[in-house]
Amino acid sequence: MIFVWVNKRNWKSRGPIVNVNVHNAASLSSLGYEVHLCVGAGENSNTDKDLRDFYGLTPRENFKIHRVRRWQFRSSTYSHAIFLYAYRLIRTLSQRDHVVVLTRDSSFLILLTWLCHNPRIGGYYELHDFCADLSWVAKKGSRHYREKFFEHLFLPRLNGLICITQTQQELYGKLFPSISSCALPLGTKPVQDSKCPDERRKRRTLMYVGSMRREKGIDFLFRASPKLAALGIKILFWGGKDKVISQFQKEARELGVEEAVEFVPFQPLQEMHRALAEQASLGVVMLADNYYNRYLTCPTKALDYLSHGIPVVGSSLPSVREVLGHSGTYVRAYDVDGFVRSVEILLDDPGRYNKMASLSLQRANEISWENRARTIVDFVQRHQRT
Repeated sequence: MIFVWVNKRNWKSRGPIVNVNVHNAASLSSLGYEVHLCVGAGENSNTDKDLRDFYGLTPRENFKIHRVRRWQFRSSTYSHAIFLYAYRLIRTLSQRDHVVVLTRDSSFLILLTWLCHNPRIGGYYELHDFCADLSWVAKKGSRHYREKFFEHLFLPRLNGLICITQTQQELYGKLFPSISSCALPLGTKPVQDSKCPDERRKRRTLMYVGSMRREKGIDFLFRASPKLAALGIKILFWGGKDKVISQFQKEARELGVEEAVEFVPFQPLQEMHRALAEQASLGVVMLADNYYNRYLTCPTKALDYLSHGIPVVGSSLPSVREVLGHSGTYVRAYDVDGFVRSVEILLDDPGRYNKMASLSLQRANEISWENRARTIVDFVQRHQRT
């Protein structure tokens, strides 16, 4: 059995989308399968070096990365070249073995459903939204309607769906009861850190990683920052573009907490993991309470914290609880005072902090990328045509 992941984004793109696909694919190769990843070429670089230095992964003979140059017309680029390359590659691979194709790009669905006419090819769609029913979307655009049309037309022709939350699986199950599906959070990469938990606790630093969008918890943390600063607790924000960071730095000065907050723009993943290991006491996943955050997201920042055995304080939302499980400390999404109390208790109580750090690493081992890959293999083997 051969696995092929297809992603239209460019290699080394900022944000979690390509990173997630790279780790998904690499984890399947770690189980011994031949794996191919088709992505946009991005800027010229050494792919094996990027795997090590940017993604923190070891190159393998059975993990083939195909960086495809996107078509360009004037100032725009187009992903069709990646999809056509993947289509031809999959057909060629199917001549010698069964091929499992996975993607999260709806634009590839038309070619994927055509490939699925071949009994030696299985097609699976990894869902990161709920576009099949847009009743929850307040402001609908043409993209939403396009996604809805594609999902209703093409999903019933695939072998299965891979959902990232249980609620998402239930929602799609009601609309498409005949389609097989599984629900799996995205994966962790457990790190055996030599630093003792108490050393981390004494840093008294909360770390937020990821997109600097306000609904991801940025506004909440700014409201909490004066009370945290009064307790000698610092917030380290890791991610975002320079323009956005400049705006938040201005807001920090207006609040009088510029000494208690620090902002670092997007850096290679290895640098982010180094910062987690060397600077963070607690991880923060205080998502705003809205439909998407409650039911449809798998917060990758939580996975990064767990990977390092860092205790996490998060919103009491189903999506956050599904990832953190027994290892999380939960607070209502708008409860600033409750959040500050929870942080203070964790940082001032060595016994409780050590217990939550141990539970974080335990949870990381439960939902590692390798375990996710094993479950995907079991799922596709149950639905493989012979």
